[in-house]
Amino acid sequence: MLENTHEQFMSRAIEVAKENPWDPFGAVIVDRETKVIVSEGVNRSSGNPILHGEIDAINNYAATGTSEWSRLTLYTTAEPCPMCMSAILWSGISSVVFGASIPTLMKLG
Repeated sequence: MLENTHEQFMSRAIEVAKENPWDPFGAVIVDRETKVIVSEGVNRSSGNPILHGEIDAINNYAATGTSEWSRLTLYTTAEPCPMCMSAILWSGISSVVFGASIPTLMKLG
C-alpha cells in the first residue's frame, strides 16, 4: 500500500534529520492505514546517549497515548542500531524502511 509513498516519507525523515547537523539521523512513524505521519524524531544523543532518532520518534508517539503500534511503519535515515531495532520490536511497530545501511555508514566514517 505504501509503494508510492516510501520516497515521500523518507524525504521527511531526511528533513527531520537536518535539525541536528552534527549527527543527522531522523525518523518518522507512519500509520499505514491512513498514510499519515503520526510521529517524528531526531537524534538527540549528544544530550542523552540512547536518544537516537528512532527512540525519539517512538517516545513522541507513546506520549500521544495512542496504541495502534502494529499498523505503523518506521522510516529512518539509517539502518537502526541493535538498541533501536530492539525498541522497534518491543513497541510492536511491524515494519521498518531505512536509508543508509550500517556498513555504508561505517565506510563513510
